[in-house]
Amino acid sequence: MTPTGPTRPPIVGTMDTQQSDLDIFGRPPVHHADWSHRRGEPRVFALLWMIYLMVVTALMFASVTGALNVSQSITRPAARSMLVATMFGIAIVWPLVRFSQNVPAHGTVASVLRDWVVIIVPVQAVVIPQMFPVLAGWSLGVVLAVDAFICVWALAIAGLIAMAYRSIGESDRGVARVFWMLLVLLVVLASPVVGMLSGAGAQAGVADARVGWLMSPLTGIVELTRERSVLGQSAHIQPGHWRMIGAIGCIGAALALFGHAIEVARRSNRA
Repeated sequence: MTPTGPTRPPIVGTMDTQQSDLDIFGRPPVHHADWSHRRGEPRVFALLWMIYLMVVTALMFASVTGALNVSQSITRPAARSMLVATMFGIAIVWPLVRFSQNVPAHGTVASVLRDWVVIIVPVQAVVIPQMFPVLAGWSLGVVLAVDAFICVWALAIAGLIAMAYRSIGESDRGVARVFWMLLVLLVVLASPVVGMLSGAGAQAGVADARVGWLMSPLTGIVELTRERSVLGQSAHIQPGHWRMIGAIGCIGAALALFGHAIEVARRSNRA
């Protein structure tokens, strides 16, 4: 017969700890079954974005290594190309990555805004140093305008992704994903295509503000950092530029708020 008696409690810290998921310091999780909650988004997305920015920055420095005398006439075009590549990552690569993944089950707008923070914070290390004379040497006003332009366009893209999440989440079909990606491409590339076909802004002088170029995140960087050395300054930001930046920011905020309102309304209906 099997002897009966009080069962011994398991020894804490032996078998259970050995079978637990440990972090890099060898510590088991306390309030979770494993560390999977630390491996998810947005950590992977942040890592990939940091790698993208590092590659773009490395290409900028590589483009000036062949010059015998490095001057701002060489570093400014390289910095301009780097910023355009950064905006390409924000306006096209970001939605392309998110549209190819599963839609967040809850808090879609919150997840998109979290992505926005993950994107914007590292970008500061790319934009702000362009004030240094060894790099682009742009003035504080130009750098602030470029930084604000990147922030508001990233917010507009975030609003589009938030709106797309609602549509993709309902159907969960590839057609919806393709449609929203084509819509993002239309928003980003429509203005440059129309400008090339119509020749708009081709005759604009150096002192003129081509405000319409800010309707695309790619051509907007070119306009804000446009060479204006004949005016006695490397680049110049005019009031029209700031008004357009403010308008884009309002559109992005409106898209995000509208997406949040739809999310709250549908959550209430389900409740």
